[in-house]
Amino acid sequence: MECSLKDIETENSTCFYGNQERFFLPEFPSNLTFPIYGILCPIIAILTLISNIIVVCVFMKKQMRSVTTVFLAGLAVSDTLSAALWSITHFFFYGIRDKMDEPLLYPDCVFHDFALYFAVIFHTTSVWLTLTLGLQRCIIVVKPFKGPRLWTIRKSVFIAVMAYLIPTIFFTPLFFMKNYFPFHFIADDNTTSVYCARDLAQWFINDMKPFSIIYHIFRGVFVQLIPCVLMMISTAVLAYKLRHERILQRHMSRMVDGQKRDFQRRQRTTLMVVIIMAIFMVVEIPNGIVFGIKFYEETTNKLILTREVDYPFAIFQNFLLLLSYHCNFWIYVGLSARFRRTLQNFFFGYSLKKTMDEMISMSTKSPHNSSDRSIRQSLVVNGNGHCYSER
Repeated sequence: MECSLKDIETENSTCFYGNQERFFLPEFPSNLTFPIYGILCPIIAILTLISNIIVVCVFMKKQMRSVTTVFLAGLAVSDTLSAALWSITHFFFYGIRDKMDEPLLYPDCVFHDFALYFAVIFHTTSVWLTLTLGLQRCIIVVKPFKGPRLWTIRKSVFIAVMAYLIPTIFFTPLFFMKNYFPFHFIADDNTTSVYCARDLAQWFINDMKPFSIIYHIFRGVFVQLIPCVLMMISTAVLAYKLRHERILQRHMSRMVDGQKRDFQRRQRTTLMVVIIMAIFMVVEIPNGIVFGIKFYEETTNKLILTREVDYPFAIFQNFLLLLSYHCNFWIYVGLSARFRRTLQNFFFGYSLKKTMDEMISMSTKSPHNSSDRSIRQSLVVNGNGHCYSER
């Protein structure tokens, strides 16, 4: 299918059929998209990728495995996948793309939509894993005797797998919601470009209203509202228990050193979970409010957020979300002594062992040892059983 510039501008019926429309991207303010999407976000995404690979490797060590680290490792994976897909898409399509007045090329439009769908899936997984982490820690702290028996590593792995599987199943219809078509554009200099057009799938047109209601209710309630409310409650409970335990610790002067270390380690783990949830809520609560406003706009056809307000807010909100993915690594480094030790052994353990082996090997080859060995080899036993040294 070939279209001229005039055909594209007027959406000539010989170029577009039925409900097909050209695939244009929203025009975000260029003074924000390039510095944030084109420079800052790729840097943070690369740092997040590197740090979270380290986090997974450290938490999968045998001495680090626990019901908490299972969720933290799963959270690192989902954060990394969401950040990578989101950053790549926004870098190429919004950060460095300069022809925003032209439709997307085909099949770039398919990658754009599918990458963002996958980013939504993995972000939902991150929300649920963060919520589960807070609830798990809250139960263990409130019920210190029954809690550890309820949360086993096997149950934690099962819950983490479900946190990946359920969003994937629910959001799968998004991948079949639209049809994508290539159309050839002939420029004035007779060069041809393959642009992208799209329309809604027939199944979605027939069931658009019920699907839209189910989608918004599920995402609004189970991804935004309930997780944020439960995280706020869990954070408040854990913060109260932290304060209570610190007051209690001051009156436990007879506590032995081993008990003190265990007590302090549990407190640091709880504080770490509280900070992770607090940072997550700083990003997710405004995101949930905007999602509710947009749902209200779609159902009532009333505009509340204008483009001048919505687009810059979306850019900064996305940047803060990406930044929150990277913060977790530094929380682990700052609050977990076991993480720091395992991280140190992970990077320097092999090189330190190799250096010690080389030092031992060099010491056995030192001149002093060589002379001693030559003297020992020169000892001769005479017939009377007496030893003498050949000089």
